[in-house]
Amino acid sequence: MYPSNSKAVLKIEGDLDKMSDDWTEEEWEASRRLVQFTRKQNGSVIHTSFQPVTLEERAANSICISCIWWEEKQECFVTSVDTIYLLESLVGVRFTVEEKNRIRRNLEGFRPATVSKAKQDSEEFFKIIMGFPNPKPRNIEKDVKVFPWRILAHALKKIIGKY
Repeated sequence: MYPSNSKAVLKIEGDLDKMSDDWTEEEWEASRRLVQFTRKQNGSVIHTSFQPVTLEERAANSICISCIWWEEKQECFVTSVDTIYLLESLVGVRFTVEEKNRIRRNLEGFRPATVSKAKQDSEEFFKIIMGFPNPKPRNIEKDVKVFPWRILAHALKKIIGKY
């Protein structure tokens, strides 16, 4: 997959942080913006670009994650499920359970918040996340870890650099 002597490098074209700016009325009403990614690879360098898309514009089988507005925190977040899916898509490999667990441990350094229906301070946000149609930023209806959207670019580069 990669030359044995070099680690993968992620080059992100554009400022991923800008995806939390200038939302449409529909995005505000839905509490999320869909962000579609494309990837190209030259040797061990992975190039990715991204753009906001609507559900209707979203290409079939595209790499798409949710930038989710958490009203109470006045900030955008991304789920760990979407983060791992994006990493798999960018690297072009399905991770094993062990690799996913290692990635989750690496992501802990970015201080995720656990969103749960049992926690009063995140119950409403939990309901919003669980209510999203496809593409769903979660796997099953259980507690989910979320990260501030603003750390996503750094987290992606850090974890891909380990491959």
